[in-house]
Amino acid sequence: MKKTPLYEEHKKLNAKFTEFSGWEMPVQYSSIMDEHNSVRSAAGMFDTSHMGTFIVSGNNTEGFLNKVSLGNISGLNENRARYTMILNENGGVKDDIIVYKTDGRYMVVVNAGNLEKDFEWFNSHKPDDVEIKNISSSICLLAVQGPKTAEILQSICETDILNMKYFSVSDLKLKDISAAFLKIARTGYTGEDGFEIFISKESAAVLWEKLISLSVKPCGLGCRDTLRLEACMPLHGHEIDENINPLDAGFQKTINWDNDFIGKEALLPFKDNPLRKSIAFECLAGIARNGNAVYLGDKKAGVVTSGTFSPIFKKAIGLALIDSDAVNGDLEVEIHGNKRKINIVEKPIYKRQKMGK
Repeated sequence: MKKTPLYEEHKKLNAKFTEFSGWEMPVQYSSIMDEHNSVRSAAGMFDTSHMGTFIVSGNNTEGFLNKVSLGNISGLNENRARYTMILNENGGVKDDIIVYKTDGRYMVVVNAGNLEKDFEWFNSHKPDDVEIKNISSSICLLAVQGPKTAEILQSICETDILNMKYFSVSDLKLKDISAAFLKIARTGYTGEDGFEIFISKESAAVLWEKLISLSVKPCGLGCRDTLRLEACMPLHGHEIDENINPLDAGFQKTINWDNDFIGKEALLPFKDNPLRKSIAFECLAGIARNGNAVYLGDKKAGVVTSGTFSPIFKKAIGLALIDSDAVNGDLEVEIHGNKRKINIVEKPIYKRQKMGK
C-alpha cells in the first residue's frame, strides 16, 4: 500500500491504520468519538495527502474545465474556489472535486481513489494549449478543522488568515517554517470552520509537529467520516458514483446549464424531475449501514448510502438514495433482516454557526 510522507509521524503517535483507496491511512489515534468531539469543540487535523492535486494552466484552461466539469469555472475569481463534479457521458459522477484559482492558474483537488483515472480523463479531453501537471507526490495536504482553528493557525502565520472568506485560497507564509510550495484554503470536509494547507512534503512534518504542540488533535479517517456524515457531505462510492447523477444526489445548484459539459445531454431529460432523491434520516432503532435496503411498505424504495452513530446527536443517522415518489411515505430500513422505521430529517443534520465572513 502507498504511504503518505507523514506515515512515520502517525506511527510515532501509535495510530491504528486501515486501507483506503490503496493507501495505508490512520483511522484513529485515541478514539473516533474523542477525535470527532475535538473537531466539533476545538481543533483537529487530518493528513489528507492521499488526495490528488493537479495544476492546470494554458490559454484555454477555463473552456477546458467548463467542459470536463459541470460548474462555471470561467466565472471563478482569482483566489477563490468552487466545488464541482466530473461526469461521464451518461451523467454519472466520476468524481467530485474542488477547483481553486490561484496565481492565474487552476489547482484541482481530486479524491484519492480516482487520482489516476481523473488524470487520464483530463488528459484525454484537454486541448493542446492546456497543460496538466500532477503535483500530488511532491506535496502534503493537511486539513485543520474546528472552531478554534483560525485562532491557532493565525498564531503561526504571517499571512492574515482570519479575514479569509469561505472557499477562498491564498499563498501562505508561516513564521518559522519555510516551504517551496505553500498555500492555504478556507475549505474542509467536516462541517466546521477550517483550513486546508498545501505544503511541500519536505516541510510537512515540521508543521504537523508544530500544530500538535499547539493542542491541535491528530484525527483519523474514522471521525472524518462521522463528521462529514453529520454535515451530509457526499463520499464518492457512496452518495455519488458513476451510476448516480448529480440531480439524484441533490446537487442541482452546482450545475451550470449554460455550459456544454460532458454528461449534460444525459441529464437534460431529468433536469426538473429527478428519478431519485438523496435524503438524510435518523433511525428509530438500530444503526443503518451502507447497502441496507429502504422500504415503503413491501416495496423496495432505495438504499442506504452511508450510516453511523452520531457522536454529537447520540443517535443513528444516515443518508439514503430513494425513489422520488417515496419521499413522503413511511419509510423503513432493513437492518439484520428486520425492518426499522426511519424519519427523514433536514440536511445538513449538523449545521455550525456561520463565520460572518
